[in-house]
Amino acid sequence: MTASRQPTNHPSYFIEGDTVIWSYNDRPLWGKDGNPLPIARPQAFRCIDGRWFTDGEHVIVQAQQGSGTAWHYFYRIEDADPATFEVLNERYARDARQAYFITGKTIRTRSPQAFRPLTYQGWHWPESGPLQPVACTHAYYAVDAESAYFNGKRVIGADGATVVGLPGNYIADARHVYYFGQRIDADRASLVVAPNGDGPLRMTDKLGPIDDGKRRTALDQDEVERWRDFFAALPTLQDYWWHRLQAPAAEATPARDVLYGGHRLTGLDPDTFAARELPVGHGFTGVFCGDAHGIHWLHRYSEGPCELTLLSSRPICSLQALGDGYLSDGVTVFYAPNHYETPQALRKVDPAGFTVLQRSWARDASRAFHRGTAKKGVNPDTLRIAGCYAWDDAQLFCDDKPLKVAAPHDALQVPHPGFLLAGEQLFFGRRPVSARRVHLPTLEFLDADFARDRKHAYIVGYVNLVAIDGADPATFRVLGKGRAADAAREYDAAALKEASAPATD
Repeated sequence: MTASRQPTNHPSYFIEGDTVIWSYNDRPLWGKDGNPLPIARPQAFRCIDGRWFTDGEHVIVQAQQGSGTAWHYFYRIEDADPATFEVLNERYARDARQAYFITGKTIRTRSPQAFRPLTYQGWHWPESGPLQPVACTHAYYAVDAESAYFNGKRVIGADGATVVGLPGNYIADARHVYYFGQRIDADRASLVVAPNGDGPLRMTDKLGPIDDGKRRTALDQDEVERWRDFFAALPTLQDYWWHRLQAPAAEATPARDVLYGGHRLTGLDPDTFAARELPVGHGFTGVFCGDAHGIHWLHRYSEGPCELTLLSSRPICSLQALGDGYLSDGVTVFYAPNHYETPQALRKVDPAGFTVLQRSWARDASRAFHRGTAKKGVNPDTLRIAGCYAWDDAQLFCDDKPLKVAAPHDALQVPHPGFLLAGEQLFFGRRPVSARRVHLPTLEFLDADFARDRKHAYIVGYVNLVAIDGADPATFRVLGKGRAADAAREYDAAALKEASAPATD
């Protein structure tokens, strides 16, 4: 430290003249825009706690964007009261009037003295001996007398007077359960969170286990067995889903479970249950199942359990495949990109006016869609699709990526599914084809595999048109699928494509 630098009560900050320096990069404090942060009284700069500071007139906060690779910056809370300012944890603070979140958000709480980070009971796993209950504090949840907050935002519907913290980013009030600040489907009255013997914490209600904020509705027998230690350690729990599965068939309550593909699917009506394999995107097949009360997406993991995700409250018999990954239950249109991603509902789409076009393009009365995403500014009435290209009067796409060409769009031609003729320019996909190599005025595509001009015969290769050595374009003709010939010999498309393929490491 130079003689002119004065220490503060924080080892990473010091004062040099009228400037506060952060030793992280040895530069004056800066704002979000990168410019120096105004500090009213630099000589009074001190750390309140953690990343919260003051210059005697303002509260100053060290914030960041991102986590792995973070951009650090500083900001002032203009209306905070330094005299009553209290740091609650790394992310939350309060003064006599309101509360604050580390990103610069002011929380207009009606009970600032009751505002606090939310605590919960966790468990510690020692190297030996029984589990030990420990008091923990949520990093992102806070509560006051009226509400709960997650990352500084009010948790909609949560009652602050009855909120309790739970492990794993859950909280609950007297009526509902929330995960990462969002209300989830769970029975609050029967909800239990406890260790599973000497294993990890588990959460369940009477209807079924809950994991990552979602109810597990598909359980195989091995999964059911792994819950045995949990319920054995809590004998006061009765008539939960696990107990009902253990009861002899003759004594059990009428089952609401269905066996499908070796998995037990809970909560479905066996009398109206149906499973349907329907085409989804990219040529895959997805499994949908349900009953008279709902349609579910069945997600199978490569190993272990499967999982049901509720898509619709409509009966399973209403689900129809529209083509190219689009489906409808008669009320909502869904897009399923493949067999492992959950289908997503398309917002504000009327199935009656929805039409699937080609190559995952679709339209309704006012919008065009590609693979389930509305394409901004595309006119569905003038949209044309040919091969891998799609265009209207203003925009041109190749495989959903914008492509700029000099030719007017009403003159575009697609002589082959992978090629676009735009005036005097030929494109293969998004890449222009050199006019010095191919004679466009005489170029003709003979079929999906072969083409010719006045100089050459070509194989339509993996990355472009590739001239066939020694072939005579004047006598070159197609014999059948994947076969062609000239006056001297025959040619095999598959062999020519492999021979002309780019080298790989």
